[in-house]
Amino acid sequence: MPGTHNSLSFYGGDIVQTQSMSLTNQLLSGIRVLDIRVRHFYDKFAIHHGFVFQNAYFGPDVMAPITAFLAANPTETVVMRLREEYNAQGNTRSFNQTFQDYKNRYGAFIWRPYSNNPTLDEIRGKIVILQNFSGSRHGINYGYLDRQDSYSVSTNWDLYSKWQKVKAHVEKAEHGRRDIIYANFLNASGGSFPYFVASGKSSPQTSAPRLLTGLTTPGWKNSYPDFPRVGCFIGICSIAFEGINNLLSNYIANGHTDFTGIVMADFPGAGLINNVISLNNNDR
Repeated sequence: MPGTHNSLSFYGGDIVQTQSMSLTNQLLSGIRVLDIRVRHFYDKFAIHHGFVFQNAYFGPDVMAPITAFLAANPTETVVMRLREEYNAQGNTRSFNQTFQDYKNRYGAFIWRPYSNNPTLDEIRGKIVILQNFSGSRHGINYGYLDRQDSYSVSTNWDLYSKWQKVKAHVEKAEHGRRDIIYANFLNASGGSFPYFVASGKSSPQTSAPRLLTGLTTPGWKNSYPDFPRVGCFIGICSIAFEGINNLLSNYIANGHTDFTGIVMADFPGAGLINNVISLNNNDR
């Protein structure tokens, strides 16, 4: 299942922004797993990425578009990781109680949990909560998932190490038990911008060139074997960075795996989304 990391993080500049498609467009593009971070603020859930308010609230900007999508597409399902973000302020009740208030309003669309591994038929037309907060049970405990979520990179040159962790988790999911939910986060930040980790490019623009690692072949032919070789002249090629989204999309397209579990990405494009979805056509 393709998903988005920090699904509504649009504001705050290159260091904070992780998505460019609206929530509705994400769903229409095939995204089925969302990562929703909320600040408990005056008995409401405000959407945040860290301290940065994303000009959105849980009711009108998350639940309303999701339930509208499910009403129009009752055979689909949406999985939502929900977690508390930043400092609570001005509340007269607990986080769990505020969620229950939203649940009372949108309960017809929220799956009632009785299993940690429901079938698709059991959750069609519903929102499945991956519960990343304490309180009464509202969904699947987020801690139940087998996750790869190594999100810190110190420099651009840590990108390949991140890719190795992503690839290792794909291999783990492919050969693992089917009564476990696997979630593989492609994102990272810190010493690099989220757009660079996703694309390997010099700026967020789709047409931007890839950055170069500074290494060339044949001298460093064994370095970063999955990164592209570009600008070749008289047998010498530059080794360019490649984004995690493209690396995984190509990995799937080239037949290296037939199972990924949940894939959570910043700025996912059609290639990655469609390649993940295509794996559902394989016989397992």
